[in-house]
Amino acid sequence: MRRCPACNVRVSGRGPRCPLCGGMLSETADPSVGPSVGPSGEPLADVFPVIPPLSAPFKRLVNGIALGTAAVAAVSVAIDITLPTGGVWWSLFVIAGLGSLWLSFLVINNRWWDIPKNIFLQLFVISILVLLWDFFTGFYLWSLNFVIPILFSCSMVALAVFAKVRKLKVEDYIIFLGSISVISIFSLLLIIFQVVTIVYPALICFALSIISLAFLILFEGKSLWKELQQRMHL
Repeated sequence: MRRCPACNVRVSGRGPRCPLCGGMLSETADPSVGPSVGPSGEPLADVFPVIPPLSAPFKRLVNGIALGTAAVAAVSVAIDITLPTGGVWWSLFVIAGLGSLWLSFLVINNRWWDIPKNIFLQLFVISILVLLWDFFTGFYLWSLNFVIPILFSCSMVALAVFAKVRKLKVEDYIIFLGSISVISIFSLLLIIFQVVTIVYPALICFALSIISLAFLILFEGKSLWKELQQRMHL
């Protein structure tokens, strides 16, 4: 076995680098921890797996998409300037759409391994973006009438189905599902105060929120309370 001068740990195997810090191991074996060969004289196998480097094709793909995004934005602005349409800068909508797409992608890229949290974050990012798009395009209420209630309804169903299919532990999804369900109850206020003109998506969202909360309280009440105590330090 050899020693890593930086980590001060002993490493067996034939690899030249420390699996913790990546530094070079000492050239001489450490006699205080036994030989680095087996009883028959054969070298011991590496006990640490070989970790491959990050996939270069994926990075090139992301860089290629980023380059394509910049090219589309530049061409849109150039066409908009060359062929004016009476003061309507449609290229700004193209750039805003590309920016919204990249913002959503960054959220996924940072949390791709945690699907419940990813669904939770994506729900609020997309909801805010949809509200902004509706507001800056005349505020025709399509965001509140359709998109946001449908997003919340689909998020509750997607979380429940994903947890069932992947057999997740309760603590891995219960807070996210509970939070979305509680917020979805306020969809009823959109109907009561006549904010929305089409009530069916908000009604479905409200009904699903009540069903989800009833399920969590009746079947996972202890787990929900325990998770709340841990997260809120009660």
